[in-house]
Amino acid sequence: MPNVSQADIYAAITRERAYQDDKWGTPFEHPHDVPGWLLIMRGELEEAEQGWLKGNGDKDALRELLQVIAVGVACLEQHGVVEREDAHA
Repeated sequence: MPNVSQADIYAAITRERAYQDDKWGTPFEHPHDVPGWLLIMRGELEEAEQGWLKGNGDKDALRELLQVIAVGVACLEQHGVVEREDAHA
């Protein structure tokens, strides 16, 4: 299993967000309601599943999973972050 730092992961998410903003515009230029973002994420997740089924090992699925995560970040950028309320978390 690769040893990847959180900093490297977050940097990849940031790069993917920049790519998505360049391609589609920012979440503020092309806003969606939360259900709309969830539908986009579902579509990307389905692509990740298909990437794993049809791809070479995990590589294609992980590439698509990064897109799922970046779309989720875009949703949070537009609608805000609601953190868990569990005091033991």
